[in-house]
Amino acid sequence: MLEKDLKRAAVDYLEIGQAQGRWFYLRLNAGSFILTDKEGNFRRRVQGAKAGTADFEIIQYMPTPFSQNYAVRVTFVELKSRKGKTTKAQDEFAVMVESFGCVYVVIRSLDELITLLED
Repeated sequence: MLEKDLKRAAVDYLEIGQAQGRWFYLRLNAGSFILTDKEGNFRRRVQGAKAGTADFEIIQYMPTPFSQNYAVRVTFVELKSRKGKTTKAQDEFAVMVESFGCVYVVIRSLDELITLLED
């Protein structure tokens, strides 16, 4: 599966789960973007997330063992094709968010994403 196809499938799955109240997700876009008006005229350049930022941030309530309390799990997901490799900036991002207690995973199939979020 191509990475762009995996991203489309992931967005569809994440939208369904979010509509069901199972999690909240954000699609994080790195780089800069040009905003235009209705006629396509240049308006301004906007900076997105920093280079290396994961493709998605997912926030979930997770039940805690032996308790009726819940913990919050923040997961950053980077999508890659079967042979895709992370960049140095992505590796540095992973180390940084894990130091804050977040989860960082590289996902290569929709099944991997489903397994991650269902556990």
